Amino acid sequence: LITRTNNFKINNKSLFCIKMVKNTKRTRKFLSSGGVNKRLERGTITKKGKLRVNKRTKSDPAAIALAKANERRKSEKMKEAKEKKRGEEAFTSDTNLGDMDLDSFLKTVADEEGIEDDGSSEGSETEDVVMDDFDSGEEDEIEDDDDEDLEAAEARMKAEMAKLAESDPDFHEYLQQNDTSLLDFHEEASDDDSGDDEDLEVDKESGGNEDEADDEMKSNVVIVDTKVLKAYEHGAFKSHGLKPLRKLIAAYISACHMSDESSSGRSHSSNRKKFVIESSVIFDKLLVTCLAKVHEEFHFHLIGNGAKVSREGKDDDDQQEEQDDEVDEFDENTPLNPNKIAKSDRYSYLKPTIQSFIKATLHLMEEAKESKLLNFIIKSLANYVPYLSAFPQLSKALLKMLTLKWSSTSDSTQEFQSVRVNSFLRIRQLALTQPFPFIEMCLKSVYLAYARSAKFANASSISSLLPQLTFMGNCVVELYTLDYASSYQHSFIYIRQLALHLRTALQKKTPETLRVVYCWQYMHCLKLWTAVLAASCGKPNDGDDEAGLMRSLIYPLVEVIFGVAKLVPSTRHLPLRLHCIRFLHQLAASSETFIPTTSLLLEVFDLKEITMQPKRVKKRGNDVRGVRLPVILKLPKEDALRTGEQLDACLSEVFLLLNREVDLYKFSAGSPEFTVRICQRLRKYAKQTKNGKYRAYAKGCIELCENNSKFAVLARTKLHEAPKDIKRLEVLKPNNAPTMGERYEMAIAKERRLEAAAQPEVSSAAKKKAEVAREQEIRNAEIRKKELVQTNDKKKRKQRMELNEGDLKNVMALEEKDEIQEGVDWSASEDESSEEED
Repeated sequence: LITRTNNFKINNKSLFCIKMVKNTKRTRKFLSSGGVNKRLERGTITKKGKLRVNKRTKSDPAAIALAKANERRKSEKMKEAKEKKRGEEAFTSDTNLGDMDLDSFLKTVADEEGIEDDGSSEGSETEDVVMDDFDSGEEDEIEDDDDEDLEAAEARMKAEMAKLAESDPDFHEYLQQNDTSLLDFHEEASDDDSGDDEDLEVDKESGGNEDEADDEMKSNVVIVDTKVLKAYEHGAFKSHGLKPLRKLIAAYISACHMSDESSSGRSHSSNRKKFVIESSVIFDKLLVTCLAKVHEEFHFHLIGNGAKVSREGKDDDDQQEEQDDEVDEFDENTPLNPNKIAKSDRYSYLKPTIQSFIKATLHLMEEAKESKLLNFIIKSLANYVPYLSAFPQLSKALLKMLTLKWSSTSDSTQEFQSVRVNSFLRIRQLALTQPFPFIEMCLKSVYLAYARSAKFANASSISSLLPQLTFMGNCVVELYTLDYASSYQHSFIYIRQLALHLRTALQKKTPETLRVVYCWQYMHCLKLWTAVLAASCGKPNDGDDEAGLMRSLIYPLVEVIFGVAKLVPSTRHLPLRLHCIRFLHQLAASSETFIPTTSLLLEVFDLKEITMQPKRVKKRGNDVRGVRLPVILKLPKEDALRTGEQLDACLSEVFLLLNREVDLYKFSAGSPEFTVRICQRLRKYAKQTKNGKYRAYAKGCIELCENNSKFAVLARTKLHEAPKDIKRLEVLKPNNAPTMGERYEMAIAKERRLEAAAQPEVSSAAKKKAEVAREQEIRNAEIRKKELVQTNDKKKRKQRMELNEGDLKNVMALEEKDEIQEGVDWSASEDESSEEED
């Protein structure tokens, strides 16, 4: 008794110390509202103190009544347990110290000590049982709500299978014998998930002996035939079942990796279900079915009707908001919000399936060699590209694969050309449907692919690579006109890169730096940016701010082109200067800007080779084409501009460009003054030359200038503005007359018709010979590309090993900033360097 009294005092002392600490306002409010017991009674927290999810009531009246009855029963049990405990602890009870003498107290204490452990354990067990019942009931409701969509899908599939058993009993019996999983609707979700994950993931662990592994492998092998494929299709596409869909995609993945299995032997572990496809007909049907129909199920389960299965308990306001955001009709060029896809209840379930499907398709594209198969795969991917907004890594992998197919030079047939077209259409679709930063990756990848291909498009491979390069340039122009804000940033960087290479060549003027500028790669890039700005700059009065950004890049590009034309003013590089003049004409016509190129054209008549008697050269075989200026950058080192063929080609091009320039600016108010210098120089040349053909060219150009001058002088008298107030270039243009851009396009079309008419007829034997030569050119280009990569790697390693002692001693060199070089490696190939030395 003394011991228990001392303990009682100690406990009172401890309680007194605890009560001395002042409770916070939040704690006092919590205790005044009932404390933990009140929360337990309400059911807002669990026995362990965790917050319970506030589940919404179901719309079923029976379920609501059942839930209320359970709550009443639980509250009555809790109330009875509290009253019983209060009675035992009451001061007037039989076990209280106030109504006992010393002998009764000692006897009671002895009895309680004998049963203390058992009683306490029993009491705690009963209390735990009550609370466990309470918690398990709530957890069951949560699990039921979470699996509601799967149960609904299984119910629909069960109904479909019941109809199938009535309509086709033989096929239903076949399913019972061969694939009972499609007819089993009472599997637990955990078993379903684990089974499907084993189908889609590779288990790297192996155990047991070889005999057991072989037995397990045989049990996991599924031979895909017509009936199995039909069962998967029915379960996935008609019943909208998730498990048949995943099995169908697992079979598709196995079909895509058949070449890997044949080359590497047994690539599957014994725990993974293996799908064996023995017939080519089944293989083709499986590929066609998956690529053509699986996207419909993705749409159904992620953003379609299947995504609303587990949302029936939501409020009307939430349902109305989701219906407003729904996509009624699927459009392959309409972006899908990745947050909307991720919010779908089945997104976590379908995410690994979609990733495996796209990866397998990319692997199939990499392994496929036939053009028809590649065309079908790339066309089918149009329905899957919008869903890649939730998978950025897969979008990057697809862009890399499509760019590789689009810029491939391994095949020049017409069938593979359709592969390139479809690849670009998918790249454009990616740029339109993926989130914002992705379009910049598309712009960068296509330009770098174009620049790499342009390095090998020279005169020797002009018949095979130039048509492909022209197609690639048109594709780049199309892509850069989608988003002017992103295109301006990339265009600025790459035009600046061209200017940096030109500045280096002007400062150093070494053969290496000049070769960087005077090469086909540099000229093709100039041609590309000229086309991009001509297509996207717009007119001055358009009022488009983004198009005005692109228009602001015309001036730096024109300066770069003028710098390239005047870098080496020699007779041998006359074709290159004529290329630059064509670029300037295209920019002037598209932007309606005055860009004078007359000085560059009239300088040709000052060359001494123009007035000299041309040399006679024997014809080389049956070659009657002469010198083709569009496919050369410089004339031969020996007898440059001394032969009749070279002189005729260059002078014809000069007079053509002079006439085009006069025609471009004929509606300008300053046209009479502009043509004075041209007429003076051409009259002088007509007196010097002894060739009647060239004299006729000069007189024709002089006559054109005089007619335009007379029209301009007469039209200027009708103007109300002063010369200083005129802001439009074509201020004298009549209302029905074509614009500068239209006149330029008509002149280019006329030139192409005349060039096609001047081409000689080629026999069938010559065509076959040209095809063989084209294939040989492609192989040589691939060999040169590999050799160039190897030589560049060797040069880089050698430069790293060498140390310049003079630079190490120069302390000021450490403070200098490095020059910025972005984009492609502009180093010339060995063939180009040998041509330059020749």
